[in-house]
Amino acid sequence: MRLLHRPGLFLIGLISFGLGIAHGQSAKVKKTPSTIAGRITIDSKGMPGVEVMLKPDAGGLIVFGVEQAPAQSAATDADGRYRLTNVLPGRYRVSAFAPAYVIEGESNPFLPGVTVNVGEGENVETLDFSLTRGGVITGKVIDEDGQPIIGEPVTAYKLGIDGKRQPDSLLNRMSVRWETDDRGVYRIFGLEPGRYLIVSGSSGMGSAPRIGGAGGGRYRRTFYPEAAEEAQAKVIEVKRGEEIADIDIKVTAPAKGYIATGHVIDADTGKPLPGVTINCSATRSDENSSGVQIAITNSLGQFRVEGLIPNSYRAFVVNTQGSDPLGDQVTFDVVNSDVSGLEIRMRQGATISGTAVVEGSNDPDLRAKLAQVKVIAQGSSNPVMIRMSPGGSGMIGQDGNFKLSNVKPGKTRINMSLGGPKGFSLTRVERNGVEVREFDVGAGDRITGVRLIFTYSTNVITGRVEIKGGVLPPGVRLMVRAIRKGDVAIDLPAAAIEVDGRGQFIIEGLPQGIFRLTLALASSGLPENSFKLPPVEQMVTVAGEGRQEVTLIVDLTPKEGSK
Repeated sequence: MRLLHRPGLFLIGLISFGLGIAHGQSAKVKKTPSTIAGRITIDSKGMPGVEVMLKPDAGGLIVFGVEQAPAQSAATDADGRYRLTNVLPGRYRVSAFAPAYVIEGESNPFLPGVTVNVGEGENVETLDFSLTRGGVITGKVIDEDGQPIIGEPVTAYKLGIDGKRQPDSLLNRMSVRWETDDRGVYRIFGLEPGRYLIVSGSSGMGSAPRIGGAGGGRYRRTFYPEAAEEAQAKVIEVKRGEEIADIDIKVTAPAKGYIATGHVIDADTGKPLPGVTINCSATRSDENSSGVQIAITNSLGQFRVEGLIPNSYRAFVVNTQGSDPLGDQVTFDVVNSDVSGLEIRMRQGATISGTAVVEGSNDPDLRAKLAQVKVIAQGSSNPVMIRMSPGGSGMIGQDGNFKLSNVKPGKTRINMSLGGPKGFSLTRVERNGVEVREFDVGAGDRITGVRLIFTYSTNVITGRVEIKGGVLPPGVRLMVRAIRKGDVAIDLPAAAIEVDGRGQFIIEGLPQGIFRLTLALASSGLPENSFKLPPVEQMVTVAGEGRQEVTLIVDLTPKEGSK
């Protein structure tokens, strides 16, 4: 089973801002449908029956708890051609689903396909994909007695040009993870040509909870063929379309597992809390770690976590039966014995409630759309992760009221979640008529009388990026970000988008104001610091209801004295 396959995960990295030029003109935005078409080939021949999918681009950020629109799709014909019709103007991600093949220019399984920014009535006719047959590595995972290990994770790490691999983590774009079947056999397919390390055993930090397990326990990390240390691992070189068999891995005896026990109590009453779920995970980046373990407290509030190997751990409550309780986390070390006496004290989660309005409008249709907006509460100390793990969330009701539950103590701000209707921006948060940038939330607080002021706009900034004085290195992608003058805590949901392969971008639903556009690297796949993007920046005024057209120029002309 391939555990990591094509989720739309992309973390924005923004660097180097500077200078550009722009010109603008205003026009009403129309919603004339467009068409996207192209051809999928393998060795220059059309490939029939490949599914091509079109989904709105959420800026590459992961979105939790918001229902996503289904993907529009089309299959290629006998000549490998596809056509997606009735596409409304906007930002999209177009991807071809061909798991056994390698798609040229696509090396990130977390962000498949290409970005396309479609204008009004535009017909994009040459969005083509070139495929090659992917390589295959297959073999068995066996124990010291030669017996097959069932359901054991196997990971293929692609080595970079420097011969090094990236660490095993959720954000690792250079690894794919599979599991052995009932014969202990694994088969990894769709691999790009290159050099790989194959490793089995404990999958390390960030792994999913292990359920069942016919292998009789967790095995220590072992590199092909039976190396405990990466330095002794044998490198497998995969060529285009090649299948390499008999890459068998002999894992060492299961690591000795220790036990951690404890109990959960109500912080105010001291009473035990039954039926709550405990998440126990390693905190040290040790690839032999036990990953994530799950336990549920019994009638006396007691929990027991088994199979822990030496490492540092944290345990905390992830959900409860009841009304919004929230727990502290406890940390502990496993050295060479079991751990007992752990105590997690539960505290009531805070709530934030109030009303939401659209500034300057009483339009019932607009209020109905506002009821599709989800708002979240998040610790203000980590705005980069604002959309990823909200401390509390809730939908705005038809009556305009909202309530955020399970809000964690600390400095907290309210924001919009991604994935809602276009055009809304949360521009101000008030309490008792006073603007509030953040709330100082205490355990169990009930914060009421909050007013969320939204604006609705169909303003659009469209533009293109021109490259002069050189060409971008292969694999480099660019990102445009729009930040409104005066905004500090407000994070506009459509304000960071990728430039497509035609050099075009669209930023939709912006409120009126002065925006600073900056250009930065979205992704490159190049060695760190091997390419530096010249600074590009432009101020753009958005007024009324309309479209601003912008040109950003990247000057790659070598500077005098540079190498």
